[in-house]
Amino acid sequence: MTNYSELAQTWQHLHALAPEVFLPITDAPSLRRATDALKALDREMGEKADHPLRSLADQLMVRITTYEEAHSSIPDVDAAAMLAFLMEKDQLTQQRLAQATGINQATISQLLGRKRPFTADHARALAQYFKTEISHFI
Repeated sequence: MTNYSELAQTWQHLHALAPEVFLPITDAPSLRRATDALKALDREMGEKADHPLRSLADQLMVRITTYEEAHSSIPDVDAAAMLAFLMEKDQLTQQRLAQATGINQATISQLLGRKRPFTADHARALAQYFKTEISHFI
């Protein structure tokens, strides 16, 4: 059975440790704080797919994406088209993008060809590299 008293104490402690991870995203400054927190989580987790903070980062990314989708004025295009556009704009090859993001070149090719879905890790890496919204790659 759930101990709600202990849960409340733990929740308050977590909130105090990392408020930017748990506070609502209501405007551009809170979006920036949440995005900075996601980047910090990514740095902490590194390449470890089974890192204990992975689900927290995924939940934060969902909240960021939800806010961005509700407040974005960019037309709705699929992730592959957005990636192709950004690569062309920056005259970027798949190989250079692979080196810069840590995403395998073959995976980038599959993403562009719509043969593979974008994962949360792909979206984070690409959004960070192109300095754009994560929702463009979801």
